[in-house]
Amino acid sequence: MSPPEDRGKQLDAYHRANASLLALIRGERFGSRSGSGRRRRAQAKLERVRTLLRLLGNPGRHIPIIHVTGTSGKGSTSAAIAAVLTAAGFRVGLRTSPYLQVATEKLQMGPSLIDAVSFEQVARHVLAEGHRRWPASNREEHLGYAEVWSAIAMQWFADRKVDFGIVEVGAGGRFDTTNVVDPLVSIITSVGFDHIASLGPTLADIAWHKAGIIKRGSVAVVGNVPSEAMSVIEAESNVVGARLVRVPAITNLTGLSLGMDGAFQQTNAMTAVCIVEVLRDLGYAIPEAAVQAGLAATRLPGRLERMPGRDSIEVSIDGAHNPDKIAALASEVVRRSGARPLPVVVLGILGTKDAFKIAKGLANAASAIVATRPTVFGKRSHDPSDLAAVLLKTGFSGSIHAVSEPASAVLHAESLAATLGSGVLVTGSMYLAGQARRRWFPDEEIVLQRTSWPSGEQPSSSGAL
Repeated sequence: MSPPEDRGKQLDAYHRANASLLALIRGERFGSRSGSGRRRRAQAKLERVRTLLRLLGNPGRHIPIIHVTGTSGKGSTSAAIAAVLTAAGFRVGLRTSPYLQVATEKLQMGPSLIDAVSFEQVARHVLAEGHRRWPASNREEHLGYAEVWSAIAMQWFADRKVDFGIVEVGAGGRFDTTNVVDPLVSIITSVGFDHIASLGPTLADIAWHKAGIIKRGSVAVVGNVPSEAMSVIEAESNVVGARLVRVPAITNLTGLSLGMDGAFQQTNAMTAVCIVEVLRDLGYAIPEAAVQAGLAATRLPGRLERMPGRDSIEVSIDGAHNPDKIAALASEVVRRSGARPLPVVVLGILGTKDAFKIAKGLANAASAIVATRPTVFGKRSHDPSDLAAVLLKTGFSGSIHAVSEPASAVLHAESLAATLGSGVLVTGSMYLAGQARRRWFPDEEIVLQRTSWPSGEQPSSSGAL
């Protein structure tokens, strides 16, 4: 246990850095909602990131980068690749998005999150360069939150002298602020309907955005995507001259133990195995023992994660937030429930998401649903009462409740589950997953212990819900 003064120093450093970054969001809430307006803003953001990286001396330009996008599976796949390469003896920097509870979850090397003091130092350095070029008083052009985070990741990778940098796309790909890297390998895990307002409306449109991370001379690895999406990805690969590799169907995971459970995690693990083969072809030595150890060690918070403790009510948390993820989650829930009653679901959805499709996907996987409201800085969420009305339109036959505050919603769901003899599942939003998770894993301890599972608690993704 760190002495109180050291704990205080680290927490103060974390809060200062996080506050300085959150302050950048103020200018991202407004602007034209037209497609052309969004594209102009996105292109301007990318150019600012490139300029900012040049001002910083182009940190990380010689680091082999693995760039990962996809409607579903990109976070788990990124974590699996990082774990395998770490087990093989490489220094691996991992940048994920979004975080569940604290900002330091976005940057990780090996099993450890970035420490709070380093977080403040790298944020201060990047912001100082950025504000010299774009003063905060400049109303016409200013740095945004996502732009600075992209620069922070590359600066931290360079500071830590990593052998590989794994970068998860925030949304889409072509105009995402991470798309300033020159990757060794680009990965598209899946293509489905999400972020329709900015990426859609068709699968071909969404695929075009995701295919934008494929770069000349790189290898593009693509998971199981619809033919409509695949034709777009193939065309992009041909234009830039990238080698295209398809992830095979799950046929050769026999003997591999996976740290994350669920049929969808088998798919993500297969993608990671495919990446290993690509890297071996490129000359990197990755023993089979590292693949086994890495996949077994892979874990990511908020992915069908059972909360610790010995309470009679099992509470699981999953950050599924689009129709594809919800469909996979619902299938897994039904499979696990067996003869037991289906879980009481606590559901919260951001305002930009298709609430009806998400609610419809859960209708056959819940005995009762408690609608709630995730709170997110700078973003709106569906009102619980409105969400309850949407649930009625899906034809859901169980009881529906509305409880605005997430922690109270979980407690209410536990009371219902005790009566029904079922478990509780919290889902619909990564932000909701993080807010519910704080009851078991306090934010401050995650920062101080540099792990999403502080105090030695181990995650669990097995067992009935």
